[in-house]
Amino acid sequence: TRATQIRLSLVGSEMCIRDSYVPHFRNKLFVIKIDGCVVHSDNFSNVVLDLAVLHSLKINFIIVHDAQVQRNYHDSHEEPDLDQGSPTSEKFLELELNENSKVTNILMRELTAVGLKVATSNAIIARGIGVIGGIDFPYDGKVEKIDDASLHALLEKNIIPIIPSIGFDTKGRNYLLDSDSLAFSLGLSIGSSKVMMLVEPNLMDPVSGHQYSVSETVDLVKDPKKLAPRLSRMLLTAANSFNESIERVHILNGFSDYAILAELFSNEGVGVMIHRDPYGAIRSANEGDISEVLSIIQSSILGDELIPRSLSDMSAKIQDFYVLEIDGNVVGTVAIHSSNNISELACLFVKKSHEGVGYGKRLVSHAVEIAKGKGSSKIYALSTQASGFFEKLGWEESENDDLPKERRKELIRSGRNSKVFINSLN
Repeated sequence: TRATQIRLSLVGSEMCIRDSYVPHFRNKLFVIKIDGCVVHSDNFSNVVLDLAVLHSLKINFIIVHDAQVQRNYHDSHEEPDLDQGSPTSEKFLELELNENSKVTNILMRELTAVGLKVATSNAIIARGIGVIGGIDFPYDGKVEKIDDASLHALLEKNIIPIIPSIGFDTKGRNYLLDSDSLAFSLGLSIGSSKVMMLVEPNLMDPVSGHQYSVSETVDLVKDPKKLAPRLSRMLLTAANSFNESIERVHILNGFSDYAILAELFSNEGVGVMIHRDPYGAIRSANEGDISEVLSIIQSSILGDELIPRSLSDMSAKIQDFYVLEIDGNVVGTVAIHSSNNISELACLFVKKSHEGVGYGKRLVSHAVEIAKGKGSSKIYALSTQASGFFEKLGWEESENDDLPKERRKELIRSGRNSKVFINSLN
């Protein structure tokens, strides 16, 4: 449309706009998180124009928002902080419900005024976070499930879903959700290629105009003195949220005109961009990797996900291990133990700082190919805490009787009550 051309040309007069980016983003899906303070700001009318341009370019998006009060509490350090053991009160929840409703109404009003169709959705199924450190959090929640089908149905009808930071459980109870985490959870579930965060400008000061890989982002947040607590949490959540669909995370100054368009369509960008580590190779492990592998799996051993392993255990079976290496650093490992025509996938683990990037899936795929190369007809894995992971990969839950006799005896003696997952290689 002419309005789109005019707005892009205005941005282009201030920076180098790349027309080639337009077809690249067409028909892609973004999750756009907007702080409540941005919605209440004088710049929000410009944000609405940017959103209208995206829609006219056939770019799909879902809007997530929080309330003005939530940002005010962040600024005053009075917001309930789960890390500090302070639960949300009933009074604060009521305030959040009212303020979220106001922000939703503004979004619907302003987007309707520029010709966009919008709808609120209760697609977020939440659950209470329960008791943490002996303290009950009755009104704080986390995402339990996302109704992707209902959101896609709205998008297919050219309707933009608006998601507030309030979730409901199956009994209709309200829970206050962390809006930043909600945006990333939604992006992962819905298959978004980008997650964009429009935040208050002060949050951006230490990192504005920079690009970071996942590894660089993790290194950045190691020094808590450099960044505001919310920005540190946001960056770390972003680093842990990459999968095969999400390609980029952008954090933008929501008070700056053209922020969305300038970030998407200019060479230099205007915000902070986090991107996936674009490299990493899987290779056979050697004796020099043993201490590093043991270090990686230590937290999993402490969490009772893996059984303890010694240096001698590792050394005796090092030929069965493979490691994922990035920039000379081992960030993941997996082992394949084969006997006759069946293989076991074992010791699958990825460093906490590199989770959510798809490395676990890559290691499993590599293990499957190794098992096939050894002539195995099936591959199995034992798990106490990763059932959902194997189910998503299409592995079928089975019974102990399907294990090789000696392995079945070992499992019974261990008393770990691990679940058995099998993948046929025929």
